[in-house]
Amino acid sequence: MGGRTTKTNVPADELHWSIERAAAEFGLSPMTLRRALAKISAKPDENGCFTTAQVADALYGQLHLEKIKTQQEVTEKLRIENMVSRAELLNRRELAKGLAAIVDAFTSRLMVDRELSRMTKEDLLKDLSSWPLVLEEASRAQSRLRRNGKQPEEADGES
Repeated sequence: MGGRTTKTNVPADELHWSIERAAAEFGLSPMTLRRALAKISAKPDENGCFTTAQVADALYGQLHLEKIKTQQEVTEKLRIENMVSRAELLNRRELAKGLAAIVDAFTSRLMVDRELSRMTKEDLLKDLSSWPLVLEEASRAQSRLRRNGKQPEEADGES
């Protein structure tokens, strides 16, 4: 059994395209294709033609990277939506409002208490005033965003 031959109009060696022919084949203007080829610094052969790989890279080279980025964003959006539906993600603004209301109520009760010394009250008020920092630290620990060019795990180790 011998090898099967296939009829083709493609030359046995590498196929090369003129700007005009490639532009017509891909439905572009020659100027658009020229710009795309220049953007990737494609060099023509001695006849001024480009390989199929060069033309494809110029037109679609970054497409797969953009698809991956889009898919990552969709995945992240779904992850966050799932966390919300499982009540694993808290609305920071609403949480801050609730904590502020609790602190205000506690502060007003603390100030009318006659049994605590002034120094004790001041210490408790100082401790209560740190709640925004606690919220910020919890938020920072939860975030997966980069801070100062470092991943959260790296940034948390530096204080």
